[in-house]
Amino acid sequence: MTFDYDALNVLAAVVRSGSFEAAAKSMNVTQSAVSQRIKQLEERFGAILVLRGRPCVATDEALALVRHVEEVGLMEFELRRQLGLDGGPQSASANVRISVNTDSLATWFPVVVDRASKELNLRLELIPEDQEFTEERLRSGDALAIVTSKNTTIAGCQIVSLGSMEYMAVASPQFVETHFPGEVTLESVAAAPSIRFDQKDTLPAQWLEVAFGRAEKLSPHQMPSYEGHLQCCLQSIGWAMMPALTVGQFVERGDLVEVRPGTSLSLPLYWQCRSNAVGALARLNETVVEVASKSLTSD
Repeated sequence: MTFDYDALNVLAAVVRSGSFEAAAKSMNVTQSAVSQRIKQLEERFGAILVLRGRPCVATDEALALVRHVEEVGLMEFELRRQLGLDGGPQSASANVRISVNTDSLATWFPVVVDRASKELNLRLELIPEDQEFTEERLRSGDALAIVTSKNTTIAGCQIVSLGSMEYMAVASPQFVETHFPGEVTLESVAAAPSIRFDQKDTLPAQWLEVAFGRAEKLSPHQMPSYEGHLQCCLQSIGWAMMPALTVGQFVERGDLVEVRPGTSLSLPLYWQCRSNAVGALARLNETVVEVASKSLTSD
């Protein structure tokens, strides 16, 4: 069976954008043309590739095909470079989908994006996800590489230690004075309003284990952004786990304080990608490891 790569690129656009309409706009074609291409692919492969809805959802077969067409695109990109057909800085770039935890996105990973663009002519499509769940993106084919906190290698992939990200439990001085007027105890911390990213976020519970030897049910607000966490802390709404890379300056100025000084949480991070990574993707791997080594704590 031969592959119709034009049709596969249409499928990739639908999967990534979540709708036929958005895919059509991105490819400058009509929505009916997109629908026709997807229908033809489904008939060719004898399987449903896209579950129609708002948003559209890719099946496992579709994710496998999209991963394939993205890998082919990277190989073509690398071949053009080797043959001197890249046309210089203004030549077409290659796209790479990566799933990264939000705290890395808010701290060290933008340097990777900058270097990938300037040095490798890559455009990174970043999928924010909790560091404990990014591996599902890689396993399903929704991402070609991930930053993860799990030191388990997925079949067909390689894993590299990046170092550890240090987290501090912080709050405003006013919040601490109000909620912890005396000794800071597990009970008082659990009863005070806290901030978590979403229901997957286990960092507050992990810190309780470090600070008090056991966890307790918390009373959290749910704020799915780094910026929201920071503002909630500064406005005395709750206490939160924040990366020391950025929140340390607020502690030094006295805008924030550690809830229980000297009880930071160290979270190991790993980079995982396909074992057959060559060319631009292999150089991206090297860039990620190099940037992380300058920002994260060595294990």
